[in-house]
Amino acid sequence: MTRNEETKLVKNALKNAGFNSRVKHGTGTAWGWLDIKILNTENQKWRDTILRIVQEVTGRRGDYDGCITVHIG
Repeated sequence: MTRNEETKLVKNALKNAGFNSRVKHGTGTAWGWLDIKILNTENQKWRDTILRIVQEVTGRRGDYDGCITVHIG
């Protein structure tokens, strides 16, 4: 899967789950990282749910080892 395909897949999955998000990939040495910013909530309790959704659609595992960053708020 390309970076653009992965970005769209994650953004659509989060949208379907009711989250307004900004999804992009890192640059430079963080090139492989998936960077997710959740815009419609400041509640940290959603972090695990969001991480699970992203892992399910991408096949990545873990947050650090899976190169996934989730920002809430």
